[in-house]
Amino acid sequence: MILLLAMSVSAAHADIVNVWTGSIGGTSDFVFRGLSLTRGKPAAQASLDVEFPKEFYVGAFVATADPNPGPSPAVELDVWAGRYWNLSSDLSADLRLSQYTYPDDPRRVSYNRTELTGTLGYRNKLFVAAIYSPNTKAVASSPGYDEGDVWALELSGRQPINEKFAVSAGVGHYGLDEIYGDSYNYWNVTLTATLNPFELQLAYLGVDDAAEDHFSDEVTGDRVAFTALWRFSSSR
Repeated sequence: MILLLAMSVSAAHADIVNVWTGSIGGTSDFVFRGLSLTRGKPAAQASLDVEFPKEFYVGAFVATADPNPGPSPAVELDVWAGRYWNLSSDLSADLRLSQYTYPDDPRRVSYNRTELTGTLGYRNKLFVAAIYSPNTKAVASSPGYDEGDVWALELSGRQPINEKFAVSAGVGHYGLDEIYGDSYNYWNVTLTATLNPFELQLAYLGVDDAAEDHFSDEVTGDRVAFTALWRFSSSR
């Protein structure tokens, strides 16, 4: 999952009303930064965003998970808060603080982490994002060798084909040197069909060989994922 997906859900932001948007659905494979958090199995998922006046927002995401063959958390729960700016008719910026958690996680090392993400957008089509996560002990399915700071850089783009279809693509670099002594690259190409109120996504995702040195074959490798969502929105 590249940040483009989160940035492109809503191009309009609240000025004088609160805007509620959300989704409920499922995916054939829950993949985040190129790594499967369900080891290739389906997952249910839901999200909710609330946009306030002056372009502040909060949100939450929950999905079933199974990243490890042994003791493994059943759910990932994420919450975030941020602000969006229209810098000009072409440029936008977003600053977000996110918390990733795994309730009742039986694993001996904490995989919970906090991330600060800054994103610049151009015409709601091109995005570059920088992510920083302090005091991280582990990600995905493998405990780290040490606690440290991690970071990621992402470049993504989205191009509408017509009113119903769009294609998007993204590449990223995950800097895990302080906890795994290594880093890796990841990518995706996604075709999205918007059939209001439903959205269908067909994605091809992958990571480079460096990820395979620290994560199992069930988690790494190129893969195809199909996602179906029911989207809703309301303003008040």
